[in-house]
Amino acid sequence: MQKLILAICIAMASYWSLAGGHQEKPDGGLISMPSKVPAGAVTTLMVSAKNPQAYKTYLADNPNLFSSLGSSASGVCITQTGHDYPGQMFVWSFYDSVGQALEQFAKYDPLNAPRRLGSMREVKSAAVWKPLKVFEVTPGFERVVRVKVKPGNLAAFVEATVKAESEAAAAGNDVKIGVFAPIGGGLSEMGKLTLRFVQPSANAMGSAIEDFYQTPPTLDSDFVKMMSMVMPISDNIEICEQVYTRG
Repeated sequence: MQKLILAICIAMASYWSLAGGHQEKPDGGLISMPSKVPAGAVTTLMVSAKNPQAYKTYLADNPNLFSSLGSSASGVCITQTGHDYPGQMFVWSFYDSVGQALEQFAKYDPLNAPRRLGSMREVKSAAVWKPLKVFEVTPGFERVVRVKVKPGNLAAFVEATVKAESEAAAAGNDVKIGVFAPIGGGLSEMGKLTLRFVQPSANAMGSAIEDFYQTPPTLDSDFVKMMSMVMPISDNIEICEQVYTRG
């Protein structure tokens, strides 16, 4: 019985982080989870790096940093626009389960890193993220938008992102859309989702944005339906790169 109560409390805490503390009953009921949430989770370590490229190279040259933690894939994202502080970037790692992702924090304390690694960056924060739709790990040129969605609209929103991704592909736009919910992300992430629009290059993203302004989507497009359900909070561009793959 105690285990059951604990499981319920943990589940509700995860929901509460999505709801952002809203107590009113939103459209569609209290909880509206997507029907096909994939397994796995992602961890992020936000840092301010003295030299982001040198820090990335150090991580790539030391794969044991990731293999010892059991990640399936790891890399970095370096902020290009919309910085909150100089040298803004983060280290990401994909895990096969939420449990494995949480185990990372039991195995590794970023504030007690090897001296050389610690001297290269200042730790800002860490978080775990749950992907709410299938997300192919193909890092590239990425536009990152943090949004708020009414909890009762969550399932419909995720479904709309799946359709918007297919709609873009049919139009010849190579973009992958990720939707991530925070777990233990602190006050700054409470009640928000992170949208990632991933494209292979700056030129590909630029062309897509030009097309958007030259030929705006119609009101019945899946992209418009998707964005009509969110309130954007922040917007920035990152360049992401994978530096480790589990052998």
